[in-house]
Amino acid sequence: MDVILVRHAIALDREEAKDLGMLDRDRPLTTKGRSRMKRGARGLAKLAPLVSALITSPLRRAVETAEVLQKRYDALPLSETDALLPEADPAALAHVIAESGFGSPVLVVGHEPHLSSWVGWCLTGDPGGCLELGKGGACLLRFDGTPGSAQGRLLWLLTPAHLRQL
Repeated sequence: MDVILVRHAIALDREEAKDLGMLDRDRPLTTKGRSRMKRGARGLAKLAPLVSALITSPLRRAVETAEVLQKRYDALPLSETDALLPEADPAALAHVIAESGFGSPVLVVGHEPHLSSWVGWCLTGDPGGCLELGKGGACLLRFDGTPGSAQGRLLWLLTPAHLRQL
């Protein structure tokens, strides 16, 4: 199974949102973030033209990023899961993907440091971050079976700028 991880695009600054009385979970994408993600989604679709499922964190900035990707992938069904919240245990996301019955590849939208922790856990068994995804960046992990601890291989890691250039 292939899993493509995408970090949410540029969102309203945490302090700016706080000044507006907005909860962190409700921070939207900025105009710049949305525009860059649209271009990045075009690049991602060239690398992975077929995707079986789109799973996102329920936080607004991730959902809005997933919606940009959803449009690029012809209205692919979108699922939300708490297993992609920033504080979630890496095993929870592996379980969601394994139990979903989705085909390969699965497209996942989430947050740092959770995504890098998940990658570390999948590659080495240690949730210590071994990489960091930039906002709108992506990576592809491959598993011989379902995702699990120390079961994955990193096939590629692309910055947001690289995705936009594709």
